[in-house]
Amino acid sequence: MSDNPVSGIEIPEADYESIAGSLPSQETIDSAIDAIQKAKKRLERAKKEAEKHIDIGPPWDYDPSDYSPSGEAYYHAFKWAHEGQLSLQETGDSELETIAERIEYGSEMFAEDSSDDEIRDFNSGILALISALDGLIIWLCEHDSNITTNRTNANGEDIYHSGHKKDALEDWYDQYSIFGVENDQGSAFKNKWSDFWQHRHRIMHGEPDAYYDDNVGVATLFFVGLTAYVVKERYEALNP
Repeated sequence: MSDNPVSGIEIPEADYESIAGSLPSQETIDSAIDAIQKAKKRLERAKKEAEKHIDIGPPWDYDPSDYSPSGEAYYHAFKWAHEGQLSLQETGDSELETIAERIEYGSEMFAEDSSDDEIRDFNSGILALISALDGLIIWLCEHDSNITTNRTNANGEDIYHSGHKKDALEDWYDQYSIFGVENDQGSAFKNKWSDFWQHRHRIMHGEPDAYYDDNVGVATLFFVGLTAYVVKERYEALNP
């Protein structure tokens, strides 16, 4: 018998060498731990920045002239959306890579339209970002055993109602503690999400009184980035 690091258990040397040879090196383990810790720190920073800079109310009690996002808000919103885009591309999944391309396009169009003084009532970048966000939410619905639907479209694809989408995303936000950023367990941030959802709903359904101002755009960028993080983590859990 040979000494081995499993206290109290004796393993024949040939078996121990076989087992040890199949284990990852300490360097590999340390690298994986470091990557996980860095990812958690990035998420924590993203949540805190989003909580700090998202300033939004429900669309039925909303006046764009009351809101003026700071330069810092723009910076962090674009940063986290870009990080989310990269995280989706890292999966190598063709559907998620396509959504990542839409996030990139939407971010570029939002920046371009925001700098055009002649565009006041419609920002095409926000529409593209909201569409990308909806794609991410549908992906979560499709990979959530608790979300079921008995309706399909003409192509046989599942149809998820607004309630399905909101429930699925909130459940996975809770799973990754997206709302847990305050001493009150993030209830204020969760309220911001609920208000933003109402804006998203009006934009997706083309309602005439939907808002496309920069403040809604900044909130959209943050939620796109946070949702992309959740999807990436969910993807890795399903594809270890």
